[in-house]
Amino acid sequence: YYTSIPGSCNFETQDQEWTSVCGLTQDPNDDFDWNISNSALTGQMGPHTDHTPGKGQRFLYVNSSAQKEGNRARITTTKFFPASLGVCRVRFWFWMFASRQTGLLKVYTAEEHGTDILMWSSSRNEENKW
Repeated sequence: YYTSIPGSCNFETQDQEWTSVCGLTQDPNDDFDWNISNSALTGQMGPHTDHTPGKGQRFLYVNSSAQKEGNRARITTTKFFPASLGVCRVRFWFWMFASRQTGLLKVYTAEEHGTDILMWSSSRNEENKW
């Protein structure tokens, strides 16, 4: 259901096409970038499968092992969403398990004047699952 509604993305694209297909863009002012991968490429440090039901294999990831504290990898939507008084929702799955170098995952909303408002954050999962 969630992979077929407007605005959804399962990252089953070729190479770096996910930015245009999914309506996302890399922040040019961050310290490192998100990449698309599958479990074969992330090996022991990542999940064994993605969260997409069926035959999905790809997901976005960042390799935090080579980063310094305070470095940021940031993606943003390329579409503006109107204020919705609680109707608009962002739904995603994440995997942040078993690494001392896992940082924080944060979701912000940018208000009309450009101020980022922290909506949600997580430091890591305690379980090896999405």
